[in-house]
Amino acid sequence: MADGNKAAVFYGPRDMRIEYRPMPVLDPDEVLIRSTDVCICATEVKYWYHGMPRVPPGTRVVQGHELGGIVEDVGSDVKEKDIVGAKVAVDPSLWCGVCDMCRAGVSNLCRNLQFMSLPPVDGGYQQFYKVPERNVHPVPKEMPSEWASIVEPVSVGINAISNAERIIGSLSGRTIAIVGAGPQGLFLMQAATAMSSPGKICVLEPLDYRRELAKELGADEIINPQAENPLDGVMDMTTGAGVDVAFEVAGEADSYQLAATLVKPGGTVVIVGIPTDQDYIPIQAITARRAGLSLTFVRRFNPKDFPRAVDMIASGEVEVARLMTHHFPLDEITPAFEMLHTYSDGVVKTIIHPHA
Repeated sequence: MADGNKAAVFYGPRDMRIEYRPMPVLDPDEVLIRSTDVCICATEVKYWYHGMPRVPPGTRVVQGHELGGIVEDVGSDVKEKDIVGAKVAVDPSLWCGVCDMCRAGVSNLCRNLQFMSLPPVDGGYQQFYKVPERNVHPVPKEMPSEWASIVEPVSVGINAISNAERIIGSLSGRTIAIVGAGPQGLFLMQAATAMSSPGKICVLEPLDYRRELAKELGADEIINPQAENPLDGVMDMTTGAGVDVAFEVAGEADSYQLAATLVKPGGTVVIVGIPTDQDYIPIQAITARRAGLSLTFVRRFNPKDFPRAVDMIASGEVEVARLMTHHFPLDEITPAFEMLHTYSDGVVKTIIHPHA
């Protein structure tokens, strides 16, 4: 702490710099977190490579919103004083709590929402950061600290499943397709099995090692969309019907239309992935209209999803250890991002350790 707060600062496309910043100063309702484990999100890799959309040039920010750490200190108004020293997962969404969306229980749609790792709020690629007390969720002492950083993406998967079930009811016995077997797709697949026991799950993924991992984690059908006709494979699995729900989690330009072609008439497409070009989602109107599809977009997660995700991870319902393939100290964050951008060395999930 004597040398300041070491941080990886995003300056622009492919420009991440290690700097020392002042230690955070706590407001009365805040807690200071010693940042032990931060997972790199695929969207952050896109921002690192292409730049952040709608962010003025010259903006500096510390990324990192998949967070785990240890409570180092608390503000004067924090109720749980004995939380100091606790291992926690951190909810990176800073909602206002007073707008109509927050009062309605959907604070992920807060009208005044700020999000750690997006300007003007710094994220976890630094040794210490602060958050409101309500944003910390203790995890079991026996759970490895790095698993706490997986709670955020698992919460996104839980919210995606809840969105689908608001439209079609329970996923129990239903057929689903997951377009993309990156970390988010693999977490979502496991969460869906734990929450609702779908009838069959088909995963579409071009990378060999990720298809194999999806199979090992419980997918019923695996399709390489670059080597075979994905629609033929889905129709074979569903005896010509199409799936009830398709989850788009790849965030690639052609994956949205692909998801829309896989569902049966009247089916549902759940859009989770964030595209590089955020102006449009490329789904042909003729596909969605003629099939009478329901499209729903996932806006991160709700705070209530966090405790459920902690339980799923701690119990082993969602297996995370096998997906955490690479570890880097903060000083090597750029090679970590490069690895994820190129999908090299069998990478799935990469964790940054700011104090390593």
